[in-house]
Amino acid sequence: MTTDKLDQIATRAGWATIPGAISFPAWWPTLESASTFASQLVPIVGLLIAVVNLALLIRKWRRGRGRAFCADESGAVGRRTVAGLGAVLALAAAVITPFEGRELRAYRDIVGVWTICDGDTQGVRPGQVATPAECDSRLATRVAQFEREIRPCLPAELPDPTRAAFISAAYNIGSGAFCGSSMARRARAGDLRGACDALRLWNRAGGQVVRGLVRRREAERDLCLSGL
Repeated sequence: MTTDKLDQIATRAGWATIPGAISFPAWWPTLESASTFASQLVPIVGLLIAVVNLALLIRKWRRGRGRAFCADESGAVGRRTVAGLGAVLALAAAVITPFEGRELRAYRDIVGVWTICDGDTQGVRPGQVATPAECDSRLATRVAQFEREIRPCLPAELPDPTRAAFISAAYNIGSGAFCGSSMARRARAGDLRGACDALRLWNRAGGQVVRGLVRRREAERDLCLSGL
């Protein structure tokens, strides 16, 4: 069979032939298209991982950790259910984790504070290393702690998204700073929209406006207002 005849058969079959080279089908993806597909797939996989992590956190709360999350300082469980508080924490974590990022080795943050996992600074030592499971536990414990610490600074009744936004802010700026802020004052005065807007004021680190904090405050404000 001649080369021309082979080329005719290959063309009818949808194969593109190149003399002296390996041939691929005409529909075979190019390196450029494969690279584009991979770049689009990465954020989707990251989102799926985040969703799975949140589901695992809620499962832990429902198995007992959530009871501690519900309890006030006396140890009594409030009227809101464990599942309800788990949802609040999941909402807060959904804002916290993308902006904090996860690092399994201790590092200094933008103002020089030793940090690990999802932006956690409590008891972190230089050279410290954590596993993903340890980071999950830290996140659940610390977010629950911030919820308890800012609870006295806020009205007893708040929409879940609004409370979650304030928890995320407190996780970032600290409970003391949050309780002394215009966010807490406006919320206690009944001006919830004003309290949500006040999130935008906390966009600085080291005296400088930080783009990442600007984006985070906007995300928290959007979540905060969505509950009103």
